[in-house]
Amino acid sequence: MTINLIKRYIWLIDTINQAGFEGITFKEITNRWQRQYSLSGGEDYKWRTFMNHKSDISELFGIKIACRKSTNSYYIADREDLKKVSGIKHWMLEALSLSNLLNESMQLKNRIILEENPSGRELLPIIFEAMRDSKMLTFNYKPFWVEDDYVAPHYNVEPYAVKLFKRRWYLLAKYGESPLKIYALDRISELDIEFESFTLPEDFDAEEFFSTCFGIIVSDEEPEHIEIKVDDFQANYLRTLPLHHSQKEIERTDQYTIFRFFLRPTFDFIQELLSLGNTTEILFPAHLRAEIAHIGKTMAKLNGKKKKTIKSKVESRKAE
Repeated sequence: MTINLIKRYIWLIDTINQAGFEGITFKEITNRWQRQYSLSGGEDYKWRTFMNHKSDISELFGIKIACRKSTNSYYIADREDLKKVSGIKHWMLEALSLSNLLNESMQLKNRIILEENPSGRELLPIIFEAMRDSKMLTFNYKPFWVEDDYVAPHYNVEPYAVKLFKRRWYLLAKYGESPLKIYALDRISELDIEFESFTLPEDFDAEEFFSTCFGIIVSDEEPEHIEIKVDDFQANYLRTLPLHHSQKEIERTDQYTIFRFFLRPTFDFIQELLSLGNTTEILFPAHLRAEIAHIGKTMAKLNGKKKKTIKSKVESRKAE
């Protein structure tokens, strides 16, 4: 299956989805297709091609395109299906849909600002090949926190899964008898595939493994209920882009909203809570509230000292 064919599927899904409940006729679809020269190449959108695409979309993505006989128009049978498409398929739908949109809008390229590509992406083809063929990976690994003269140790691991988090790719792998560990791709060097094979446990589920985590840190801490109180303005951001799939809104007023999570309060999650600033209060558990308070006091003390230092330097310059 070519990328161009997948792009055509995405284009058809987007075109019909944008038409909403009323749907769109095959003639209207054909007219829009002819305007998409990058996909159509100037060719007509034939009926047989449309029907094949419709069938493939149902099989690949679980999205059913239905026909309303009264108007002979086509629509997404269950628009919730678009939200139910899971994992890699959903990511691919989103990415290719955006790619199609950007290709259609090249005249706006100087007015569309994107983030840089995720770090470590160039290693993914090798890792995916090893995962697909159940082959061991070998590489050197040097964390950021070590000294410059640190000699990166050599690892021979079983690649279980990869995860993208905050524009960095991470590898979840098993090294010897040690528990599963995370390796950041931008700290890996000398990556290669070994001849030795491994067997992925039948009960391993990557989504389940990370289900009680925020980000990529997996600790021995037990997951627990966490409640935060957020002001009414910040709450809008959490409603439209939840921090975690376990997020639930348990109380809402004109002044604040209380959200509940069920996860492990790891460093990643604490950093995310700190990024919310003074819009957020930790209600529960007490140990997390105390830890956030301690970090806040340390930051206030540190920045207070710097402020005094900067002020004294400015005053000394004025005196000169």
